[in-house]
Amino acid sequence: MQIYDFIEIKHQVIAGIKNPHLNLEGVCTKKDVSFVVLEDGEEIDFDLLDSDEENGFYIKAKLKIDAKYIKVYVLDGSRRLIIFSSKMSVFNRIAYKFEILVTSIYIYLKVFFPTFGEGIKYLWKKHHLLTSFNLWPKYCKKFSKVMKQRYNKAIEDYDEKLY
Repeated sequence: MQIYDFIEIKHQVIAGIKNPHLNLEGVCTKKDVSFVVLEDGEEIDFDLLDSDEENGFYIKAKLKIDAKYIKVYVLDGSRRLIIFSSKMSVFNRIAYKFEILVTSIYIYLKVFFPTFGEGIKYLWKKHHLLTSFNLWPKYCKKFSKVMKQRYNKAIEDYDEKLY
């Protein structure tokens, strides 16, 4: 697969175990180009969406569960240039799903323990861990709100480092 100066692929993934789909995100500096997605040599339908970036594109294509090869071409005038090619297997999709699951658990635990420690420290300073039962729901809601914010920020930071 060649690298072309007018197109850059930022993120590509084939995900989904029972309902596989292709997600391809990139930037194309040329205006009048079109894309073709081939699944085992046959052209398939796909959704071409605009990305947040300037001149960005986002391709979403539903794939057959038993497909073997996926290729994405960009049509530049009369030339057909390949920008993405991949073998597709159930094992790779399961491995990707497992990787996402392990990563999210790791990030959750990485955020949980410092937040829990800060909560215990706060309860010790304010109440010496002797809180009445009617304050527990208040502190539990506050803890879950802080956990959700920190977890979402950690996931965003991880995605930025990855791509």
